[in-house]
Amino acid sequence: MCARGWTWSSRLLAVFACVWALACGTPDADEGVAEHSGESSNATGSETHAGDGDGDGDGDGDGDGDDGNTGGECQLYAANDCMDPMLKCMPWSEKPDRIPDSTKCCALSGSPVSLGDRCEVQDYDGSCLDNCPEGTMCVVDSLDELEGYCQVFCEAGNADSCPPQEICKAFFEMIEQAETVPLCMARCDPLIQDCAGKGRPGWSCLPEGALAPSFLCMPPASSTPKLEYDGCLLANDCAVGLACVPASEVLGCTGLFNCCTRYCDVTEPDVCDMGNACIDLDSDVPGLENVGVCADPV
Repeated sequence: MCARGWTWSSRLLAVFACVWALACGTPDADEGVAEHSGESSNATGSETHAGDGDGDGDGDGDGDGDDGNTGGECQLYAANDCMDPMLKCMPWSEKPDRIPDSTKCCALSGSPVSLGDRCEVQDYDGSCLDNCPEGTMCVVDSLDELEGYCQVFCEAGNADSCPPQEICKAFFEMIEQAETVPLCMARCDPLIQDCAGKGRPGWSCLPEGALAPSFLCMPPASSTPKLEYDGCLLANDCAVGLACVPASEVLGCTGLFNCCTRYCDVTEPDVCDMGNACIDLDSDVPGLENVGVCADPV
């Protein structure tokens, strides 16, 4: 049961403001994303990109020898903003750091996948080259394979730009000089972790916002998710069913700054251990008012 009036806003605000600023943007320190960024091909230091099967080495699969990036900033949410049926507006990162530097008109795949199907990113995550339809981007959930699912762009700040069962989430908005990337993400229930039923297997249901949070489906930050009581950096570092909260608020935590802890229902018998109790997250989403996390009741 809920131990006392310990609220989401008073003790978890700082960590979620920080980790959501980085979620889906900064690679796990152990991941070694350089393997996706190309390699030097000769003594002159020229750079080659991942092979695409057409022999030109540009990564876009069209055999023309360009890199698929035409330049020119554009609006992600605006339909056909690139004014060319062969291009689509995409976030782009000059380096394989997964943090977008700008938007660009990039090559549209000649055989785009359907929404709900697995998608692929070419070269590195952030290259702006994928096989998703116009108006969408491939959100990677497997860094090793550079695969994920297509997510639709939305208009930041406009809740009506996504379907009712989705949330318009603006990623990277708290990172200075990074391009904000607003995407429609599925709403979910953290107590039953139902993202798989929404077509996103392996994704976690995580809080969106620090005050009266909603919850949305997010891909894992790495291929080795953190377990209960492990330290975490990003909101999506933890295994499915766990939340990343300040380490000082979880008894038994082994992390230095933040820690993975389980979700719980404040109206049910306490399932927490290590002396922790089920603490209310104060969500105002209908049906999710009872969502809590296991944390120090003192």
